[in-house]
Amino acid sequence: MAPALGLYGGTFDPVHFGHLRLATEMREAFRLERVVFLPAGHPWQRERDTYAAGAHRVRMLELAIAGEPAFAVDDREVRREGPSYTVDTLGEYRREHGPERPLVFLCGTDAFARIETWHRWEALLDLAHFAVAVRADDTAWQSKGPGAVPKALWPRVTMSLKDLLAKPAGHVMTFAMTPLAISSTAIRSLARISSSIRYLTPDPVVDFIHQHQLYGSPA
Repeated sequence: MAPALGLYGGTFDPVHFGHLRLATEMREAFRLERVVFLPAGHPWQRERDTYAAGAHRVRMLELAIAGEPAFAVDDREVRREGPSYTVDTLGEYRREHGPERPLVFLCGTDAFARIETWHRWEALLDLAHFAVAVRADDTAWQSKGPGAVPKALWPRVTMSLKDLLAKPAGHVMTFAMTPLAISSTAIRSLARISSSIRYLTPDPVVDFIHQHQLYGSPA
């Protein structure tokens, strides 16, 4: 069986060290050959679209992962017209990589708790595994126990990485991630008031944000 491929979706508006650290931990935890960042085009479940244009978010990702061969950026959702649906992207990946290769989609606890509201959510687990990243300080998720996972997906949950990697799709598995108190929201807020955003995101991304005056930052 081909090595597993990791898929990491999000707005990345902007990308920061928390995203990069999570991708690194995901790759190690699930023995992934590569992690592909999938910046969303028009995230349909958000109150607004995005703050930075798709091309800018793609470029920031490319700058952030430069020199890391285990990471890649795929701009298909940015190029796609209309809302971004995860099921469409996973369907494309399944067709491109064949029926046997394990695909592992990274998802945070907040998003996964609402998975039953996703477009055609019943088809998602037929296309990929779901790796749910749980922060050590996420007491709300941990306090729910099995109830944190939608009941319809209980039969899909596994604690065996061997079982997960033996199949191309179909399992849900949680993994603990290092909590980093960095967020895209905080970076945008700092940039808006002309405060420093260094050491929150890679320097090339900081320079790109200032160069293009994103999020209200000064040139």
